Amino acid sequence: MRHGAREHNYQAAARQTAAHIRAGIPLDAGSLELIRQHADVADTARALALLAAQADTTEAAPLLALVFSPGVQSRLELEPALAEADLDAEGAQELACAVARLVDEGGGAAVLTPQGARLALPFVEGGVEDFVRRLRPAATPPADLRRLLALRQDPAPASSTELAVLLRHSRLAWSPARLFFMATLLERAGPGPHICGLIGWAAGFLDLTGEDFDPRRALTMRRRALSLELRQAEAQEQTLARGSFEVRLSQGLRPGHAHAPDVRAALACLDRCARLVLGIAGEDLEAVQVRDLGEAQDPAALWRLFEPGG
Repeated sequence: MRHGAREHNYQAAARQTAAHIRAGIPLDAGSLELIRQHADVADTARALALLAAQADTTEAAPLLALVFSPGVQSRLELEPALAEADLDAEGAQELACAVARLVDEGGGAAVLTPQGARLALPFVEGGVEDFVRRLRPAATPPADLRRLLALRQDPAPASSTELAVLLRHSRLAWSPARLFFMATLLERAGPGPHICGLIGWAAGFLDLTGEDFDPRRALTMRRRALSLELRQAEAQEQTLARGSFEVRLSQGLRPGHAHAPDVRAALACLDRCARLVLGIAGEDLEAVQVRDLGEAQDPAALWRLFEPGG
């Protein structure tokens, strides 16, 4: 049960989210065109009505999921209220139900076109609740990270709110090791337009490492893997430069999945993480050799383990 400030924050999040949905869920032009094509009508309002009427069909379900999925604008607008509410899984479910009730009482949901037109959206069973769940209200970053975000002075668009949204939707379970790594990055990385790319890469890296890890070992292993990918991608580029794509396919050559510029960007993020978190140059990581020396029962035995061939 929530009391005092927590209850106030929960109610504020419910009201603000419901107001956002009633005012209109922002949809991009591409999504609206897909809906019109599905309904085979030119009028967007009519297409939305037909889509809602077919809510239980397999053809309409993906498009309705698109309608009731929060985009960048929705996530940024609602993030401060969700962070203040700081809900657990039970609270998130309660929020979804409360928002659905408020939307229904306030006249229903709507969508907002890129031109700013508000189009009423007929009732869709579970649609509002799905929208709230996709905001991931139970995935608020830990308090330590929120405190560091509040202290940052990043220029737009790399605002603290954008970073908070990125962390909320990273799907990480915040173990002590992961929290230490990310907190160190946020504390030491200065302001700049590339901070979102760095934090986004770090979140993906942490997801690959598992909840408990040694930062130096994990960064070393990842750099070796990326270095190999880069060599393969560069070799592929050189091969394609010597002949057309069609000729190479006829010779049985297949393009690799690695894209050299993307791999270089990932290596740049990794190297920056190594400098900020460990104080080590990225290229020095691969020079580190890890060897299990075994166990020693006394100081003399320990020194022998460090001797060549010990």
